[in-house]
This record gives sequence, C-alpha cells and structure tokens, in this order.
Amino acid sequence: MVKNIFYSSILLILVLSCQNDDLTPKSELINLTLSVSVPQSGGAKLKATYTGVEQNKISESGFLLSRQPLPNLNNAIIIESKRSGNQLESTIDTDLIYNGEYFVRAYIKLVSKEIHYSDEQSFVSLGSSPPVIEEVTQQAHLLDTITISGKNFTSKINNIQVKFGEESSRILVSSDSIIKCIVPVTLKSSNPSIEVKVYEKEVAFNGFSLFKPEIASVSSLNATFRDHLTIEGDHFDFEASRNKVYFGNIEAAVTYSDRRTLKIMVPDGLESSSEQIKIITQLQETIHTTNFQLIAPQISFVPEDLFANQEVVIQGAYFHPVKDKNKIIFEDAVANISSGDTETLHTKVPLGPFPRRKAIVKVQVLDMIATYEIELDVLDKWAMVSNDLPFRYYGSIHNAIVASNTAYIITEKRDEYAGTKYLWKFNPEDLSWQQHNLPFDFGVNEIGAIAETDGTNIYVYLPNNSNDFWEYNTTTSTWSKKANFIGNKRGAATHFSINGEIYIGLGVDSLPHSPISYNDFYKYSPSSNTWVQVYDNPFGIYAGSTRRNVSTFVINNIAYLTGGAYSTGDTDSWSYNPNSNTWRRIADFNSARHSSASFALNGFGYVTGGSRVSGSNRNDCWRYDPSSDSWVQMEDVGHIPRGRHFSFTLNGKAYVGGGGIYDSGGSNGYDLYEYIP
Repeated sequence: MVKNIFYSSILLILVLSCQNDDLTPKSELINLTLSVSVPQSGGAKLKATYTGVEQNKISESGFLLSRQPLPNLNNAIIIESKRSGNQLESTIDTDLIYNGEYFVRAYIKLVSKEIHYSDEQSFVSLGSSPPVIEEVTQQAHLLDTITISGKNFTSKINNIQVKFGEESSRILVSSDSIIKCIVPVTLKSSNPSIEVKVYEKEVAFNGFSLFKPEIASVSSLNATFRDHLTIEGDHFDFEASRNKVYFGNIEAAVTYSDRRTLKIMVPDGLESSSEQIKIITQLQETIHTTNFQLIAPQISFVPEDLFANQEVVIQGAYFHPVKDKNKIIFEDAVANISSGDTETLHTKVPLGPFPRRKAIVKVQVLDMIATYEIELDVLDKWAMVSNDLPFRYYGSIHNAIVASNTAYIITEKRDEYAGTKYLWKFNPEDLSWQQHNLPFDFGVNEIGAIAETDGTNIYVYLPNNSNDFWEYNTTTSTWSKKANFIGNKRGAATHFSINGEIYIGLGVDSLPHSPISYNDFYKYSPSSNTWVQVYDNPFGIYAGSTRRNVSTFVINNIAYLTGGAYSTGDTDSWSYNPNSNTWRRIADFNSARHSSASFALNGFGYVTGGSRVSGSNRNDCWRYDPSSDSWVQMEDVGHIPRGRHFSFTLNGKAYVGGGGIYDSGGSNGYDLYEYIP
C-alpha cells in the first residue's frame, strides 16, 4: 500500500513539472507583473515589469500566447519581446482570430535555467492588426507571379485572400511580410485594384497594371488572303487564344504566340483592302502605325469571243479563295461563279445586257477591281441590249409599231398598277423610252386593243361599244379620233398593214355569256378615213372560238398569218394578197402556238416564243421563207422562255422584249433583245 502511494506521487510530480514550471524551486525572488491591451484596430499589446533580478542574470525573456489556460514554454507560442530597463514589451499583429479568447503570461529565463512566470491574463481578440501593403510588383502579365511586400500578413495561406478587382488570385507562398501570388487570367481590367485580406482585415493597393502590348514590326504589310504573317513586339500572351488580332473589324487566326512573337493568317473576311492591324491582349489593345494592304486581283486570260450563258474560266492571281466573295462583271452585268480558287474562276457569261455587243471583263475583290485589257466580242445573234424597260408589257395592246422610222408601244408604266397606259417612244441611240400621255382611257370592257401603223402614223382600235378608232400624227405629236371600226366589237383582233392601209379582223367578243368569235376582215384607208370589208379569213372556227392575236408579218405587200392557236390542230398558216383579195394556205407552222410575237426582216418572216397549246412558254425563233414556202428554226431568243411579248424591226435590226418570262410566264420581263441576222 505504501509502495503504491510512493509511485503515484512521483508520477504526479513529473506531470506537473511538464505542465507548470511554477513548481520548480526558485533561487531568486522575482516579481513579474503583466498587462495586456487590445486596440480597436486589432492585435494585442503586451507589457510586463519585473523586479528582483539583475539584467546580467537573464538569458531569455518574452511572452507566451496560447488558446489554453496556463501557457508555458512547452504548450504556447513564444512572443519575443523588447527589453528596456526592467520592462518587457511586444506587439501581436498577426494570426489572431476575431472574437477568440487567448491566454498570456510573461516569462523570464535565468542563466541558471530557472524560469519565472507572471500571473496569467486572458483577452478576447478583435482580430489581427490590419495588413499593410508597402510594395507591389507594379507591372506584370496574366499568370505572372508577383510579390506583395508589407506587414501584418500571415504564413497561414488559408487565412489570406488576394483579389485583383473581383478575381481571386492563387497564393503560392506567404509570411507575415511577403505574399507571392499569380495574376488571375480572368481579370476584367488591365489596372485592377489589388485587395489583400488577412483573416477579416483588408487593405487595397492601386497602382498595379498589366503590361501593354507593343508592335515593333509585321513581316509583310502587302499580302493576300490566308498568307501567314509574323508580328514582332512585346508583352503578348504565351497562350495563342488569349491574343486577338484584328484586320479592321475581322479577327485573324493566331497560330503561334510567345511574349515577343505572334504568327497569324490573313482572314478571309476582310471588309476593305486596306485595314488597321490591331492586337488585343493583356486586356489592352494596340494598333500598328501602318495599315495592311491587300494585293489587288489580276486577270491574265479570258476567251475573247463569247456567247451569253457560255461557261468560261477566268485565269489570274490573287482572287478571293472564297468564290462568292469575288464579283465578276461582264460589261455592267454581274456573273454567277460556280467554282474557283485564287487563280481561276469558273463562271457563265451573263445573259446581258450587252448594248455594244462587246464586254469589258472585271473582277472585283472588296474595293479593288481588276480590268482585263482586251474587250471581248459577244457573238450571239440575239443579244440582250437592255434589262431595265421602264414599262410593263404583257400583250394587252398588241403590238409594238414602227411609224416614221420610230418604234412605239402602248402599255403601262413599270411600277404603276392602276391600269393607266402611255405611249412610249423608243430611242435606238441609247435604248431609252420616252413616256407620253394618251387622250383616251382603256376601260374594263376594252380588253384586247390593238395598235397598227400605215408607216407614218399610229392607229389604235379600242374594242368598246363604239368601236373607237384613233390616229396619232407622229409629225405633230397629236391624237385625233377617226371613223369607227365598222365590224362587230372584238378583242384580240388580228392586224397588219399593206400599202399604207390598215387591216383588222378575226378576234373574239368575250363579254357575252357565250363568247362570239369572228373570222371577218376589214380594211381602213387613212386617206379617205373609210372602212370596207374584205374577204373573210379561212381560219376554221373550233369549239366556238377562233384565233386570237395571230402572229403576222408582211413581205412584198403580202400578209402572212400563223399562230393564235386555240386547239392542238391550229397549225395552219395563211397569206393574204390585197390585190386579189384572196387567202392562200401556206406551209403549216411546226406546232399549235399562241402568244407569240412576229416581224419581217430582209425578206423573211419571223415568229418568236409564245406557248404551245396546253404547253409552256418557249424562247425559240422560226423563220419563214416565202420563196420556198418553208419554216426553219433559227437561233433562240436568249435563254429565257417568254410569251405575250412585243416585237418590231428598226434600221435593219429586230427587237423582242417584255412579256411573261420563264416557262409559266409567272413574272414580267423587263429585258430587250436585239437581233442582227
């Protein structure tokens, strides 16, 4: 029993000696008094006064700080102190937790190894002292490591936060006076405020900025699309995607980057041939002092003899690699490009217009135009000479006429849909049309009016209840009403002129419940202002309908009629001799055709376009030879089917235009074709 008590006493003494050196016998009687103050700004100020020992007997002194009571040299943080006289002083600036309770004792260690402690004091912390920034690396790049120097930091990285603006930085290492951290790649500003937060105390620094990029040189300022250029300078980003290079507003691909070099490719999407080169990196932009200039396109070869719609290859250099960004112009007509590269462009010659029957070829890339040095010849017999007629013609007033060696047509203005019609006068020199008002209106019941000429003046028949008949004097430019047509009212009548006299016949009155068709014919003599009936036309009447707007032409004072078909069997054609007042059947036309346009030129008759019965529009042209009584197909009228169009001849040339174009005639044509045999 006594032995057990002895061993227990020894163990207790050992434990107490490890926890509290106060139990060690002291050879000196030292009085050590401690005071602790907590400033509002944080931290703690420690002060101790001692008596009863000489300075030369002290080997070590300071303070002990712990979160547990009775701090000692074995369980507490040693706070070094400044010793002055019989006083010890120290300040705790860092690593204090806000609202945490701390225990402090002052201590003195003698040369003899004795340790003396003050009484314990505790305090509730207001946190560490505010951090102080004294110096910062003032310029850097994204992801560079910078150093922040100051005081009241901490070595506990988890208790430090560094922000560049709103972006948090990764801290590599820290102490109470140094922080090394990385500039965030996600910065929103090139000169953000740097904020250091230690525990809950913050301090900010203004004066940091990213390096601004610099351009020293560009390997070539005169290049073409997709060329690779090298930009030398400084302060670029080593990550290619964080460098943005622009030619004007268009971004270029960056293929390589380091701090001093960028390799880029000239973008396809340039908006102009001359553009600023701009670099955006490190959240800043810089512009090169000299603009980039694109190399202009060049044309080296184009076939010199061409037909409209012919496939051709244009050879050259420095074309745009994207085919649709090249523009090919034949005269003033833009061509479609089917394929191409920087040296060849595959296209089709436009349909026109080619008013000179020649074409200057140009290739335009952005604002640069290359012009081929050789004028090309357009070899088509039928050449589109205009595509901008100022009127809309769809056969309502049949047909164009030539009076006093001037062509005229009566129809509506192109962009007006009120039904008002005008007289249009043609100028072959510049292919323009002059608009003139009419003294009469075309009522809703006056469908299918016709215009004819005696060679000098113009005559218009209006199929109204009065059968009005008007004359336009081309010399005085005046209109006058003439003797009314003596036949029954009819629209879509057939008409021609021989020896200065006007012939009108056939046609249909569509207004009755059952339309009335006619095959009678009448002659008007301008000299006497009188009408007489001539021999009826032998065209057969089929299913209650007759031929409408029959195609006619006059050769050697003989009129020829064909088309205007109503049924598939209407292929018969006829001639009329005014001297004998007789009709004679001639060679049938190749198909039952209606809505065609016809003319006579150089002793031949021509019929163009129109539609087969129950068929679609065509663009073919057929020539009739009276000497052999035969039809032969000639060159097509361009490449667009059309019907209900107009035609006339002037100065040894034929003209065809307007009408309903394409297979179905679904849209109006505003083009004019010229034919030179």
